[in-house]
Amino acid sequence: MRHSLLTLNALGIAVLVTFLAGCSGGSSQTPALSGSTNSLGQAFSRQVTSLRPLTPNTSHGFMQAIGARTQLLYMSSWGTASVVDVLTMKGKQVGQIANGLLGPEGLFVDKKGSLWVANESNVLVYPRGGLSPSKTLTDSVGDPIDVTVCPDGTAYVADLYDNSSSNHASIQVYAHGSTTPTGSLDYANDFRNPFLTCDAAGNVFVALLTADSVGDGLVVEFPLGKEKGAKDLGIVLQSVGGIKPDNAGNLLVTDLIAHTITEYTENGAPTGHSIATGTATEGIAVSRDGRIVLGATDTTQEGPVGVSWSFPGGKQLQVYTCCSRIGPPLQVNEGVAFYPGQTGI
Repeated sequence: MRHSLLTLNALGIAVLVTFLAGCSGGSSQTPALSGSTNSLGQAFSRQVTSLRPLTPNTSHGFMQAIGARTQLLYMSSWGTASVVDVLTMKGKQVGQIANGLLGPEGLFVDKKGSLWVANESNVLVYPRGGLSPSKTLTDSVGDPIDVTVCPDGTAYVADLYDNSSSNHASIQVYAHGSTTPTGSLDYANDFRNPFLTCDAAGNVFVALLTADSVGDGLVVEFPLGKEKGAKDLGIVLQSVGGIKPDNAGNLLVTDLIAHTITEYTENGAPTGHSIATGTATEGIAVSRDGRIVLGATDTTQEGPVGVSWSFPGGKQLQVYTCCSRIGPPLQVNEGVAFYPGQTGI
């Protein structure tokens, strides 16, 4: 069971993120959306072209006829189905990964093109174009919700909370090649840490909550992926969302209540660049050239949806909707990623 990141406060602010129990299996179809409403009750009008799901090639994967320079995007989805949908930048579905998935959330693409999926009780790694995992990272400490890999190959997994204490969360560290934790990162006031990232220098940044109320979000840096010297960057968030480095060496951080993606220096100072998303945006990804930001929108009403914006201009470029069946329990989409991955990470 996934748990809400926020509870209602005295002012009656609605719950933004509801983690619903996922189940594997299920059929696939493409929803046709128009003028749907997000979980905050605000109109999020858009026009979406209905896409007919394609049957992936089960022998050679979805990249059999796709060149190495082709840009794709991934969107995780779980509810009535647990899948990662694979789309072209124009929104055409070219594949769907389901093998081994149960509640997939955070996604990461490494420099080899492998897809890492934070998946309920473990992390699965799918080789470039593969439909079956080639590696499983076990995690008995907590409930994996996001994953990142630093340039030296060390993987970091954010556990939503520790199994031993629902009032605390931590980050599991996997040395290069290891499938079991070789260490952990802990922060004194870490109540929930749903999103994390690594920069080109190997510094790890975690967007976390210190409590379950609005305004308790912040960003902590673990220099070179070490607990020693961990520091709060002074970024105050109403509710934490996705976090990624951009090609300028800064951080992009989303706020689920403010409906923004804001650029900060790695010292925590705002640069003046911000994208108004119009809806709660959770996991985010940055294209290899740094010009496009992709976000997983709050989709508890309409099914898995991604939105892309230009960066730094903030112009909405495209809405992606594909392809998992909608119906109780509702689909939840919290992870997005680009292939190929970002430069340097």
